[in-house]
Order: sequence, then structure tokens, then C-alpha cells
Amino acid sequence: MDEAPEIRNLGDGKYSFLVGRQRYTLTTPLDEERFVRIVTAIRDLVASFPPTLSQEERLLLALMSFSHELDDIKCRIESICETLEESGSDS
Repeated sequence: MDEAPEIRNLGDGKYSFLVGRQRYTLTTPLDEERFVRIVTAIRDLVASFPPTLSQEERLLLALMSFSHELDDIKCRIESICETLEESGSDS
């Protein structure tokens, strides 16, 4: 898989990548394709915030945005489960 230039595979699950103004290095058990997707999503979201904000503020806004999306997905799954349970009890 071709890596995004900002995401360097250092081997053995270790990566170096740029998010906003900061380079991070970490080791993860995630496969490379999934890790690159996740970092790319974070990087794109952080880049969408005003550059006048600090790195910490941009990361916090990204965290809040992803948490909001996750909560929306959780609510939709719960609603689908309730609908399925109701339709199953109607049988």
C-alpha cells in the first residue's frame, strides 16, 4: 500500500506521522491500511480548523467532533435495535 507522505512506516507497527503542526510517533497493533485511514481522517479534520487555534485546541475540537459522530452512530444503532426488537415481538 502506498503511504501518505506524512505517515511513515518505521516497521514493526511503528509509525511517524504529522497532525496539524506536530509530528507523532507511536506503535500500534492496527494493520497499516486501517491506521493510515484513521490518521488521514484525523489529519483532515484538524486541518479544517482555523490555523489561528493552538495545536491543543485543534486536537480537542477534533476529539469532540469524533465523539459527536460516535454518539450519533450509537444512537442510530440503538434505534435500529429497538425497531428490530419491536418487529420481532410482533411475530
